[in-house]
Amino acid sequence: MIQNILGGRFRNSCMAIRYSTDQLDFGRRGLFEEKSGDVSAKNDIRLKQFFSFLKTIIMRYSYSIIAMLLASSMAFSQGLLLEENFDYAAGVPLRDHGWTPHSAGGTNPLQTGTTPLSLPNTPYVGNGIGVSALVNNTGSDENKPFLSSVDTGSVYAAFLVKAGGEVTSSGTGFFFHLVTYSDPANPDFTSISTAFRARTFITTGSDAGSFRLGLNFNAAAVPSNVGVDVTSDLDTAETYLVVVKYTFISGPDNDEVSLFVFENGDPISTEPATPTLGPYGGTAGDAPILQAVALRQYNSEQNIIVDGINVRTDWDFEDLSNISATSPLSSLEVSVYPNPATTGVLHFKAPIAAPLTVTLRDVTGKIVLEEQTQQSINVSHLNAGVYLATILQNGRLSTQKVVIQ
Repeated sequence: MIQNILGGRFRNSCMAIRYSTDQLDFGRRGLFEEKSGDVSAKNDIRLKQFFSFLKTIIMRYSYSIIAMLLASSMAFSQGLLLEENFDYAAGVPLRDHGWTPHSAGGTNPLQTGTTPLSLPNTPYVGNGIGVSALVNNTGSDENKPFLSSVDTGSVYAAFLVKAGGEVTSSGTGFFFHLVTYSDPANPDFTSISTAFRARTFITTGSDAGSFRLGLNFNAAAVPSNVGVDVTSDLDTAETYLVVVKYTFISGPDNDEVSLFVFENGDPISTEPATPTLGPYGGTAGDAPILQAVALRQYNSEQNIIVDGINVRTDWDFEDLSNISATSPLSSLEVSVYPNPATTGVLHFKAPIAAPLTVTLRDVTGKIVLEEQTQQSINVSHLNAGVYLATILQNGRLSTQKVVIQ
Protein backbone atom coordinates (compact mmCIF):
# COMPACT_ATOMS: atom_id res chain seq x y z
CA MET A 1 0.00 0.00 0.00
CA ILE A 2 2.85 2.37 0.84
CA GLN A 3 4.32 1.83 -2.62
CA ASN A 4 0.99 2.58 -4.31
CA ILE A 5 0.58 5.80 -2.35
CA LEU A 6 4.09 7.03 -3.05
CA GLY A 7 4.13 6.11 -6.73
CA GLY A 8 6.69 4.43 -8.94
CA ARG A 9 9.54 6.82 -8.24
CA PHE A 10 9.67 5.77 -4.59
CA ARG A 11 9.14 2.05 -5.04
CA ASN A 12 12.76 1.02 -5.03
CA SER A 13 13.38 2.97 -1.85
CA CYS A 14 10.27 1.64 -0.13
CA MET A 15 11.33 -1.92 -0.92
CA ALA A 16 13.82 -1.45 1.90
CA ILE A 17 10.88 -1.69 4.33
CA ARG A 18 10.67 -5.31 5.37
CA TYR A 19 8.91 -7.27 8.10
CA SER A 20 9.30 -10.59 9.84
CA THR A 21 6.53 -13.17 10.00
CA ASP A 22 7.66 -13.78 13.58
CA GLN A 23 6.75 -10.16 14.38
CA LEU A 24 3.30 -10.47 12.82
CA ASP A 25 2.34 -14.04 13.76
CA PHE A 26 -0.62 -13.89 11.38
CA GLY A 27 -0.19 -17.50 10.33
CA ARG A 28 -0.45 -19.01 6.89
CA ARG A 29 -4.24 -18.88 6.81
CA GLY A 30 -4.46 -15.10 6.78
CA LEU A 31 -5.78 -12.47 9.11
CA PHE A 32 -9.47 -13.34 9.09
CA GLU A 33 -9.59 -16.93 7.91
CA GLU A 34 -11.56 -19.13 10.31
CA LYS A 35 -9.79 -21.84 12.26
CA SER A 36 -10.58 -23.86 15.39
CA GLY A 37 -11.04 -22.09 18.71
CA ASP A 38 -12.37 -18.67 19.50
CA VAL A 39 -12.09 -16.99 16.07
CA SER A 40 -13.24 -13.59 17.29
CA ALA A 41 -10.72 -13.44 20.10
CA LYS A 42 -7.85 -14.57 17.88
CA ASN A 43 -8.79 -12.03 15.25
CA ASP A 44 -8.77 -9.31 17.91
CA ILE A 45 -5.28 -10.38 18.92
CA ARG A 46 -4.11 -10.39 15.32
CA LEU A 47 -5.60 -6.97 14.66
CA LYS A 48 -3.77 -5.61 17.68
CA GLN A 49 -0.55 -7.18 16.38
CA PHE A 50 -1.13 -5.69 12.95
CA PHE A 51 -1.76 -2.16 14.17
CA SER A 52 1.15 -2.37 16.57
CA PHE A 53 3.38 -3.39 13.66
CA LEU A 54 1.96 -0.63 11.46
CA LYS A 55 2.66 1.94 14.17
CA THR A 56 6.25 0.70 14.41
CA ILE A 57 6.74 1.02 10.65
CA ILE A 58 5.29 4.53 10.59
CA MET A 59 7.44 5.69 13.50
CA ARG A 60 10.57 4.02 12.13
CA TYR A 61 10.32 5.19 8.53
CA SER A 62 8.26 8.37 8.67
CA TYR A 63 11.24 10.69 8.27
CA SER A 64 12.66 8.68 5.37
CA ILE A 65 9.30 8.67 3.59
CA ILE A 66 8.73 12.39 4.23
CA ALA A 67 12.25 13.13 3.02
CA MET A 68 11.66 11.24 -0.20
CA LEU A 69 8.34 13.00 -0.71
CA LEU A 70 9.90 16.39 -0.16
CA ALA A 71 13.06 15.73 -2.14
CA SER A 72 11.68 14.01 -5.23
CA SER A 73 10.41 15.69 -8.34
CA MET A 74 6.96 14.39 -9.30
CA ALA A 75 7.19 13.69 -13.05
CA PHE A 76 3.50 14.22 -13.72
CA SER A 77 3.02 17.35 -11.63
CA GLN A 78 1.23 20.36 -12.97
CA GLY A 79 4.34 22.16 -14.20
CA LEU A 80 5.46 19.43 -16.60
CA LEU A 81 5.28 20.31 -20.30
CA LEU A 82 7.44 17.60 -21.87
CA GLU A 83 9.44 14.60 -20.69
CA GLU A 84 11.61 12.83 -23.28
CA ASN A 85 14.15 10.30 -22.04
CA PHE A 86 14.50 8.43 -25.35
CA ASP A 87 13.41 5.32 -23.51
CA TYR A 88 13.23 3.07 -26.56
CA ALA A 89 15.53 0.98 -28.70
CA ALA A 90 18.88 2.15 -30.05
CA GLY A 91 19.18 3.18 -33.69
CA VAL A 92 15.53 4.07 -34.29
CA PRO A 93 14.16 7.31 -35.78
CA LEU A 94 12.82 9.86 -33.32
CA ARG A 95 9.86 10.40 -35.66
CA ASP A 96 8.61 6.96 -34.65
CA HIS A 97 8.23 8.24 -31.10
CA GLY A 98 6.38 11.53 -31.20
CA TRP A 99 8.89 13.76 -33.02
CA THR A 100 7.85 15.42 -36.28
CA PRO A 101 10.13 16.65 -39.09
CA HIS A 102 9.56 20.29 -40.00
CA SER A 103 12.57 20.81 -42.27
CA ALA A 104 14.49 18.48 -44.63
CA GLY A 105 12.33 15.62 -43.41
CA GLY A 106 13.47 13.28 -46.16
CA THR A 107 17.17 13.47 -45.27
CA ASN A 108 19.02 11.75 -42.43
CA PRO A 109 16.28 11.44 -39.81
CA LEU A 110 17.30 12.05 -36.22
CA GLN A 111 18.01 8.74 -34.51
CA THR A 112 18.73 7.35 -31.08
CA GLY A 113 22.19 6.36 -29.91
CA THR A 114 23.17 3.31 -27.91
CA THR A 115 23.71 4.60 -24.36
CA PRO A 116 22.08 7.19 -22.10
CA LEU A 117 23.71 10.26 -20.59
CA SER A 118 23.91 10.73 -16.85
CA LEU A 119 25.38 12.88 -14.09
CA PRO A 120 25.87 10.28 -11.33
CA ASN A 121 26.46 12.85 -8.58
CA THR A 122 23.70 15.28 -9.55
CA PRO A 123 20.13 14.05 -8.93
CA TYR A 124 18.65 15.10 -12.27
CA VAL A 125 15.29 13.55 -13.11
CA GLY A 126 16.48 12.53 -16.60
CA ASN A 127 19.65 10.68 -15.57
CA GLY A 128 20.49 7.40 -17.25
CA ILE A 129 17.10 6.46 -18.70
CA GLY A 130 16.69 4.73 -22.06
CA VAL A 131 19.29 5.75 -24.63
CA SER A 132 19.96 9.21 -26.15
CA ALA A 133 19.51 11.27 -29.32
CA LEU A 134 22.29 11.80 -31.87
CA VAL A 135 22.31 15.27 -33.38
CA ASN A 136 25.26 14.61 -35.65
CA ASN A 137 24.44 15.12 -39.28
CA THR A 138 22.93 17.43 -41.84
CA GLY A 139 19.30 16.79 -42.59
CA SER A 140 16.02 16.47 -40.77
CA ASP A 141 15.13 19.05 -38.10
CA GLU A 142 12.43 17.72 -35.78
CA ASN A 143 10.17 18.96 -33.00
CA LYS A 144 8.12 17.47 -30.18
CA PRO A 145 5.09 19.35 -28.78
CA PHE A 146 4.38 20.31 -25.19
CA LEU A 147 1.45 18.88 -23.26
CA SER A 148 0.04 22.43 -23.34
CA SER A 149 1.00 25.79 -24.81
CA VAL A 150 2.50 28.54 -22.64
CA ASP A 151 2.30 32.32 -23.04
CA THR A 152 2.97 33.59 -19.49
CA GLY A 153 5.54 33.07 -16.77
CA SER A 154 8.66 31.10 -17.64
CA VAL A 155 9.50 27.97 -19.58
CA TYR A 156 12.48 25.91 -18.38
CA ALA A 157 13.84 23.42 -20.91
CA ALA A 158 16.42 21.13 -19.33
CA PHE A 159 18.50 18.48 -21.08
CA LEU A 160 21.75 16.57 -20.81
CA VAL A 161 24.35 17.26 -23.47
CA LYS A 162 27.73 15.89 -24.44
CA ALA A 163 30.03 16.55 -27.37
CA GLY A 164 30.42 13.37 -29.38
CA GLY A 165 34.02 14.27 -30.14
CA GLU A 166 36.11 17.27 -31.13
CA VAL A 167 34.06 20.36 -31.98
CA THR A 168 35.55 22.05 -35.03
CA SER A 169 34.80 25.47 -36.49
CA SER A 170 32.78 23.87 -39.27
CA GLY A 171 30.70 21.99 -36.69
CA THR A 172 29.43 25.05 -34.83
CA GLY A 173 25.82 26.18 -34.90
CA PHE A 174 22.56 26.10 -32.96
CA PHE A 175 21.16 22.64 -32.29
CA PHE A 176 18.25 23.34 -29.92
CA HIS A 177 15.50 25.95 -29.75
CA LEU A 178 11.95 26.58 -28.59
CA VAL A 179 9.08 26.40 -31.05
CA THR A 180 5.94 28.28 -31.99
CA TYR A 181 3.86 26.57 -34.67
CA SER A 182 2.94 28.49 -37.81
CA ASP A 183 -0.72 28.31 -36.82
CA PRO A 184 -0.63 28.35 -33.01
CA ALA A 185 -4.39 27.89 -32.67
CA ASN A 186 -4.47 24.84 -34.95
CA PRO A 187 -0.96 23.41 -34.89
CA ASP A 188 0.40 21.46 -37.83
CA PHE A 189 3.50 19.85 -36.37
CA THR A 190 5.21 19.83 -39.77
CA SER A 191 5.06 23.64 -39.98
CA ILE A 192 6.75 25.85 -37.39
CA SER A 193 7.34 29.58 -37.23
CA THR A 194 10.81 30.64 -38.34
CA ALA A 195 11.00 32.91 -35.29
CA PHE A 196 13.18 30.45 -33.39
CA ARG A 197 13.62 31.59 -29.80
CA ALA A 198 16.31 30.66 -27.24
CA ARG A 199 18.68 29.33 -29.89
CA THR A 200 21.25 27.17 -28.12
CA PHE A 201 24.64 26.77 -29.81
CA ILE A 202 27.69 24.56 -29.66
CA THR A 203 30.97 26.16 -30.67
CA THR A 204 34.70 25.64 -30.42
CA GLY A 205 36.69 25.83 -27.21
CA SER A 206 40.26 26.94 -26.70
CA ASP A 207 41.65 23.52 -27.70
CA ALA A 208 40.63 20.20 -29.25
CA GLY A 209 39.47 18.80 -25.91
CA SER A 210 37.07 21.60 -25.12
CA PHE A 211 33.92 23.22 -26.47
CA ARG A 212 31.53 26.00 -25.49
CA LEU A 213 27.80 26.52 -25.39
CA GLY A 214 26.16 29.71 -26.53
CA LEU A 215 22.73 31.35 -26.40
CA ASN A 216 20.93 33.93 -28.53
CA PHE A 217 17.40 35.20 -28.17
CA ASN A 218 16.80 34.96 -31.91
CA ALA A 219 19.98 35.54 -33.93
CA ALA A 220 21.36 32.74 -36.09
CA ALA A 221 24.97 33.95 -35.99
CA VAL A 222 27.22 31.90 -33.71
CA PRO A 223 27.91 33.93 -30.53
CA SER A 224 31.50 34.45 -29.44
CA ASN A 225 31.62 36.74 -26.38
CA VAL A 226 32.84 34.46 -23.58
CA GLY A 227 30.96 35.05 -20.34
CA VAL A 228 28.24 37.04 -22.08
CA ASP A 229 26.67 34.87 -24.77
CA VAL A 230 29.16 31.97 -24.71
CA THR A 231 30.26 29.83 -21.77
CA SER A 232 33.84 29.25 -20.77
CA ASP A 233 35.49 26.01 -21.90
CA LEU A 234 33.67 22.74 -21.26
CA ASP A 235 35.27 19.30 -21.51
CA THR A 236 34.34 17.19 -24.55
CA ALA A 237 34.70 14.05 -22.40
CA GLU A 238 32.08 15.18 -19.88
CA THR A 239 28.29 15.36 -19.74
CA TYR A 240 26.55 18.58 -18.69
CA LEU A 241 23.05 19.53 -17.63
CA VAL A 242 21.74 22.55 -19.51
CA VAL A 243 18.61 24.53 -18.63
CA VAL A 244 17.32 27.01 -21.20
CA LYS A 245 14.92 29.56 -19.72
CA TYR A 246 12.46 31.76 -21.61
CA THR A 247 10.62 34.41 -19.58
CA PHE A 248 7.52 36.19 -20.81
CA ILE A 249 7.52 39.81 -19.65
CA SER A 250 4.51 42.08 -19.97
CA GLY A 251 4.84 44.59 -22.79
CA PRO A 252 6.15 44.40 -26.36
CA ASP A 253 9.54 42.98 -27.33
CA ASN A 254 11.06 42.62 -23.87
CA ASP A 255 11.02 38.88 -23.15
CA GLU A 256 14.30 37.35 -21.96
CA VAL A 257 16.31 34.15 -22.33
CA SER A 258 18.90 32.65 -19.98
CA LEU A 259 21.13 29.59 -19.92
CA PHE A 260 22.25 27.55 -16.89
CA VAL A 261 25.02 24.94 -17.14
CA PHE A 262 25.69 22.36 -14.41
CA GLU A 263 28.59 19.96 -14.00
CA ASN A 264 28.48 16.56 -12.35
CA GLY A 265 28.01 17.07 -8.61
CA ASP A 266 26.45 20.53 -8.80
CA PRO A 267 23.28 21.07 -6.72
CA ILE A 268 20.11 21.67 -8.75
CA SER A 269 17.32 21.79 -6.18
CA THR A 270 16.77 25.54 -6.62
CA GLU A 271 17.21 27.96 -9.50
CA PRO A 272 20.52 29.82 -9.18
CA ALA A 273 20.18 33.56 -8.65
CA THR A 274 22.57 34.21 -11.54
CA PRO A 275 22.45 32.19 -14.79
CA THR A 276 25.55 31.11 -16.65
CA LEU A 277 24.47 33.30 -19.58
CA GLY A 278 21.87 36.04 -19.69
CA PRO A 279 19.26 37.11 -19.08
CA TYR A 280 18.92 39.16 -22.23
CA GLY A 281 16.54 39.94 -25.05
CA GLY A 282 17.10 40.14 -28.77
CA THR A 283 16.51 42.08 -31.94
CA ALA A 284 13.24 40.40 -32.85
CA GLY A 285 9.75 40.28 -31.41
CA ASP A 286 8.68 38.25 -28.41
CA ALA A 287 7.37 34.75 -28.87
CA PRO A 288 3.56 34.99 -28.77
CA ILE A 289 3.37 31.47 -27.37
CA LEU A 290 5.69 28.50 -26.85
CA GLN A 291 4.51 25.05 -27.93
CA ALA A 292 7.43 22.65 -28.51
CA VAL A 293 11.17 22.03 -28.54
CA ALA A 294 13.24 21.33 -31.64
CA LEU A 295 16.51 19.55 -32.39
CA ARG A 296 18.35 20.89 -35.43
CA GLN A 297 20.86 19.21 -37.74
CA TYR A 298 22.73 21.92 -39.59
CA ASN A 299 25.79 20.22 -41.12
CA SER A 300 27.59 16.90 -41.27
CA GLU A 301 30.41 18.11 -39.00
CA GLN A 302 28.27 18.62 -35.92
CA ASN A 303 28.70 16.01 -33.22
CA ILE A 304 26.24 16.35 -30.33
CA ILE A 305 24.49 13.91 -28.00
CA VAL A 306 21.30 15.00 -26.23
CA ASP A 307 19.33 13.15 -23.57
CA GLY A 308 16.85 13.56 -20.72
CA ILE A 309 14.80 16.49 -22.05
CA ASN A 310 12.48 17.80 -19.33
CA VAL A 311 10.48 20.98 -19.94
CA ARG A 312 8.54 22.66 -17.17
CA THR A 313 6.94 25.93 -16.10
CA ASP A 314 8.77 25.72 -12.77
CA TRP A 315 12.22 24.74 -11.55
CA ASP A 316 11.72 21.16 -10.39
CA PHE A 317 14.36 18.88 -11.92
CA GLU A 318 15.63 17.01 -8.87
CA ASP A 319 14.98 13.32 -8.24
CA LEU A 320 16.97 11.96 -5.32
CA SER A 321 16.00 8.38 -6.19
CA ASN A 322 17.81 8.74 -9.52
CA ILE A 323 21.29 9.71 -8.35
CA SER A 324 23.20 6.65 -9.46
CA ALA A 325 22.39 3.14 -10.56
CA THR A 326 25.12 1.85 -8.26
CA SER A 327 24.61 4.15 -5.27
CA PRO A 328 21.29 3.57 -3.45
CA LEU A 329 19.56 6.03 -1.17
CA SER A 330 20.81 6.37 2.40
CA SER A 331 24.15 4.75 1.53
CA LEU A 332 26.34 7.62 2.71
CA GLU A 333 27.71 7.24 6.22
CA VAL A 334 28.11 10.76 7.54
CA SER A 335 27.99 12.12 11.07
CA VAL A 336 26.19 15.40 11.73
CA TYR A 337 27.03 17.12 15.01
CA PRO A 338 26.13 18.68 17.33
CA ASN A 339 22.54 17.55 16.86
CA PRO A 340 20.64 19.35 18.30
CA ALA A 341 22.69 22.28 17.02
CA THR A 342 23.18 24.77 19.81
CA THR A 343 26.20 26.74 18.55
CA GLY A 344 24.89 27.96 15.19
CA VAL A 345 27.20 25.59 13.29
CA LEU A 346 26.64 22.07 11.97
CA HIS A 347 29.69 19.88 11.42
CA PHE A 348 29.97 16.88 9.09
CA LYS A 349 32.29 13.90 9.15
CA ALA A 350 32.31 11.59 6.11
CA PRO A 351 34.58 8.62 5.34
CA ILE A 352 36.31 10.45 2.49
CA ALA A 353 37.49 14.04 2.07
CA ALA A 354 35.29 15.17 -0.80
CA PRO A 355 32.75 18.01 -1.09
CA LEU A 356 29.35 17.46 0.48
CA THR A 357 26.21 19.07 -0.93
CA VAL A 358 23.98 19.83 2.04
CA THR A 359 20.31 20.80 1.67
CA LEU A 360 18.08 21.70 4.62
CA ARG A 361 14.29 21.73 4.31
CA ASP A 362 11.83 22.95 6.91
CA VAL A 363 8.72 20.98 7.89
CA THR A 364 6.77 22.46 4.96
CA GLY A 365 9.34 21.15 2.48
CA LYS A 366 10.78 24.59 1.70
CA ILE A 367 14.52 24.64 1.04
CA VAL A 368 16.04 27.03 3.56
CA LEU A 369 19.73 26.32 2.94
CA GLU A 370 21.82 24.66 0.27
CA GLU A 371 25.58 24.78 -0.01
CA GLN A 372 28.70 22.73 -0.58
CA THR A 373 31.15 22.07 2.22
CA GLN A 374 33.70 19.57 3.44
CA GLN A 375 33.39 20.29 7.14
CA SER A 376 30.66 22.63 8.40
CA ILE A 377 27.84 25.06 7.60
CA ASN A 378 26.53 28.10 9.43
CA VAL A 379 22.90 27.68 10.56
CA SER A 380 22.76 30.58 13.00
CA HIS A 381 20.36 32.48 10.74
CA LEU A 382 17.77 29.69 10.76
CA ASN A 383 14.83 29.55 13.14
CA ALA A 384 14.83 26.99 15.91
CA GLY A 385 13.02 23.83 14.88
CA VAL A 386 13.23 20.48 13.11
CA TYR A 387 14.72 20.23 9.62
CA LEU A 388 15.35 17.48 7.11
CA ALA A 389 18.93 17.36 5.85
CA THR A 390 19.89 15.64 2.59
CA ILE A 391 23.64 15.19 2.26
CA LEU A 392 25.08 14.14 -1.09
CA GLN A 393 28.65 13.05 -1.80
CA ASN A 394 29.99 11.21 -4.84
CA GLY A 395 26.62 9.76 -5.78
CA ARG A 396 25.76 8.63 -2.23
CA LEU A 397 23.01 10.13 -0.11
CA SER A 398 22.19 10.44 3.56
CA THR A 399 18.89 11.81 4.86
CA GLN A 400 18.82 12.89 8.51
CA LYS A 401 16.66 14.79 10.95
CA VAL A 402 18.40 17.90 12.30
CA VAL A 403 17.24 19.94 15.27
CA ILE A 404 18.32 23.55 15.63
CA GLN A 405 17.96 25.17 19.02
